[in-house]
Amino acid sequence: MQDDLPDHKRFEATNRQYFVLAGVGAVFVILLTFLRTPDDEAAYRINIWLTVLFAIITLIGAAAALFRRSWLRLDQEGFESSELRALGKVSWGDVSEFRLYIQRMRGMPSAKQVAFEVTGEKQKVMSRLSGLLFNGTVRLTENYRIKGEELVTLMNAFRERALANAEQKGAGDT
Repeated sequence: MQDDLPDHKRFEATNRQYFVLAGVGAVFVILLTFLRTPDDEAAYRINIWLTVLFAIITLIGAAAALFRRSWLRLDQEGFESSELRALGKVSWGDVSEFRLYIQRMRGMPSAKQVAFEVTGEKQKVMSRLSGLLFNGTVRLTENYRIKGEELVTLMNAFRERALANAEQKGAGDT
């Protein structure tokens, strides 16, 4: 697989979840507007406040869908992601092997995430400070329009190629 690896690869995350949030919020705003009756003062006020709440949720979802673009960039030296900005560009030699992490929550579909440990000292400190560590593990939580298993395989291939190149350079220097 290393022979047909590109020099760099960029992935954009989908914003589908934000569109869903905006759509559900808008549906509730419409329903609450049609269900509003001025007969009962308390119910009328509650309806107004719920309408305002769901209107704000709709605006937040729409703004996130339109303006938030998460990305992941892989190249020969390392990788960087918009969700890991605090780490900056992470060298392939400063991370462990990538693996698939399946997050399960009762009643919800499981989420597949790419997980790894940081081995470089600078990134270890930065990941602790920024709260990126989940029980000693860093996870990529965004959906980058690629299956989790495929992304793990691709990132491990980039890492193996970089480590093999570093060993060859180290052996050539001696």
